[in-house]
Amino acid sequence: MIALNENLRTNTSCRVCKGNNLQKVLSLGKTPPANAFLRKEDLSKPEQMFPLELYFCKDCSFAQLLDIVSPELLFKDYVYVSSTSPVFVSHFKELANHVCSRFNIPANSLVLDIGSNDGILLRPFKEKGCRVLGVDPAVKIAELATKSGIETVPAFFNVEVAKQIVASKGNAKIVTATSVFPHIDDLDTLVAAVKEVLSDDGMFIIEAYYVADMIQKNLFDTIYHEHLSYFSVKTIQQLLSRLGMQVFDVEKTDTHGGSIRVYSQKSTGQQPVSSSIAKFLQEEEKAGIHSISTYEDFSKKVDANKQNALALFSKLKSEGKKIVGYGAPAKATTLLNYFGVGADVISYIVDDSAWKQGLYLPGMKIPVVSSEELKTSKPDYISIFAWNFARPIMKKIHNAGKFIVPVPNPIVLNDVVEQDLFTIADTISDEAKMLEGKTVLITGGCGFIGSYFIATIDFMNKHMFSKPCKVISLDNHIVGRKNNLIRTIDSPHIKFIEHNVCMPFKTEEPVNYVINAAGVASPVYYKKFPIETIEGTIFGLKNMAELAREKNAQSVLYFSSSEIYGDPHPSFIPTPEHYKGNVSSLGPRSCYDESKRVGETLSMAYHRVHNLPIKIVRPFNVYGPGMSAFDYRVVPTFLSQGMQGKTLTVHGHGQQTRTFCYVTDAIIGFFKVLLSGKNGEVYNIGNDNDEITMHDLSKVVAEHVFDNSVRSQLIAYPENYPQDEPSRRCPDLTKAKSDIGYSPSIDLKTGLKRSLTWFKENTNLSMKQ
Repeated sequence: MIALNENLRTNTSCRVCKGNNLQKVLSLGKTPPANAFLRKEDLSKPEQMFPLELYFCKDCSFAQLLDIVSPELLFKDYVYVSSTSPVFVSHFKELANHVCSRFNIPANSLVLDIGSNDGILLRPFKEKGCRVLGVDPAVKIAELATKSGIETVPAFFNVEVAKQIVASKGNAKIVTATSVFPHIDDLDTLVAAVKEVLSDDGMFIIEAYYVADMIQKNLFDTIYHEHLSYFSVKTIQQLLSRLGMQVFDVEKTDTHGGSIRVYSQKSTGQQPVSSSIAKFLQEEEKAGIHSISTYEDFSKKVDANKQNALALFSKLKSEGKKIVGYGAPAKATTLLNYFGVGADVISYIVDDSAWKQGLYLPGMKIPVVSSEELKTSKPDYISIFAWNFARPIMKKIHNAGKFIVPVPNPIVLNDVVEQDLFTIADTISDEAKMLEGKTVLITGGCGFIGSYFIATIDFMNKHMFSKPCKVISLDNHIVGRKNNLIRTIDSPHIKFIEHNVCMPFKTEEPVNYVINAAGVASPVYYKKFPIETIEGTIFGLKNMAELAREKNAQSVLYFSSSEIYGDPHPSFIPTPEHYKGNVSSLGPRSCYDESKRVGETLSMAYHRVHNLPIKIVRPFNVYGPGMSAFDYRVVPTFLSQGMQGKTLTVHGHGQQTRTFCYVTDAIIGFFKVLLSGKNGEVYNIGNDNDEITMHDLSKVVAEHVFDNSVRSQLIAYPENYPQDEPSRRCPDLTKAKSDIGYSPSIDLKTGLKRSLTWFKENTNLSMKQ
């Protein structure tokens, strides 16, 4: 190691294998420490700048920084506080619950967190009955944590600190290092300290940025001086093995754009080794994560990102647009310093942490302010530098301006629909890799659900996929209009064909996935077209099942409906998939209900007889942008009435209840069932929160969507609306949550406001449908 000055030294050997066969693969120039925010009185003073360069070890394939900035400089006056992020609060609560449940951690066990920050992870462990202790060198934050009830030692964790802890607290059952393990240069000493404090039957849990995600998603801005190490499963296993620890399991998490959660134990530990490790190693090898050429390609993508972003910012500024930022995380320092973009381009950056407000971004000196600034200084564009929180940020301020997500390649999101498509694509990014270079056939492709499927694939083709996913859309336009309900699709990879699915469909092209979404879903329309409703469901499904067999499709998705439950018995609310239903076969709704039930029976027959890889979804009251104002379902009806200043009309007594699922949540669920659901299984997809009567829904729309400018009233059912309406409908989502990780996130009020935004911008379009 070479000491260049008191704040910088340079390694000459690899942190994992101790070899010297190192090659530089990326240079981001010289930047200040990512969290060295400036006070106003310091703006004229020179800043310390250090090389930010990534090296690759040709012996063990470990990616790392060799230039080591003094930890005292980086961490003593740290301004990052984890608990300002609700996403991280939820993530660490899940981690604590998962670990305590999976390993049956006894009450009063000691949990030690290295780099504990404000106690964000230890707090839920404490709630589980564990004794907790944090160690963190940021003195002020450590004091804050201790005052809040999470005892925290203000120090760098080492063997001496470990011995002191054992003497005063005993050995730890669990030691955690979440997002801090990559910060530490001397990992040999750290692991020695962990072994000192860890009980013989204890476990050391690490969460670290996953280098495979960094490379594949082009997340170059996660490189900064605090992050010295960029681990693969292979390299972290090599390191811990050399130091007398055994990795026994690895899980993927979505924090920071993609991280790994690594479970390890002393080499004498008794936890069985999971097969997940071999799977990770195989996938890494296949993706070229251990090859230097992959890093050289990564460097080229980083440069392309910079050029595209600068061109976009230059264009917008030349048009007189005001651009601001949202989020001042460490990665914003890397990105903006590498781009050379300062306050002349980004007027200010909003950050929710009071610790950063009133300061200035290191290097580029952009002021950091609270979100109140958005109300008084409204921007045209908001560049989300905290891109890992892009979804909740856009949910929170969706009307504040147009959005830019700057990595992995700049994306401009001009309206609520593009925000929704980004949310869907970002949420299913891992599963969606299965669609790259494949062909999807969608029936009902021009309807509400089909439009979102196709628009999402088109979005992923443009912004995510290296090989496009081809789409064949079939629709007879009995309800939907041509092309797409939410945006015009003009792509050589998407083919729209007018076709009645009651007739067989032939194509010479391969078909890898089939989505059978054709059908008449509005009660008014299926009362008007009862025979077409029945035929479209049953004949359409049979024809698509035969096509899927012929093409040896990888997965088939059949759209059933929550209507198959009929009017559930109160003891089956929320309604699970195993409930057999309470349906009239003779009523005016039965053309829809019974045809969907027969469709499920036909799906299972094809699965059992022909081993067709079919999955069934039962959607619960999906709504959102793209629905026709004259769809006759309750949400678009209320919104269209409210926009015209009319009274919101509620059918019957108004005490019938529903839960409503915003379309992004629903489409995420549908994709997850298609790509990772179990064959021959049925899944409820909807929202299990906010069950509400239709009368109360009208009041919510009047008050929260239209600011009490309209009122509601009860009316008799119109002649064109079928009777036998179910009294309650609410899904049990236990199966979808456990099998495919489905978790709806858009609450009713948020979804209604987003829907109104689209309706206002597309009123004329909607009225023509």
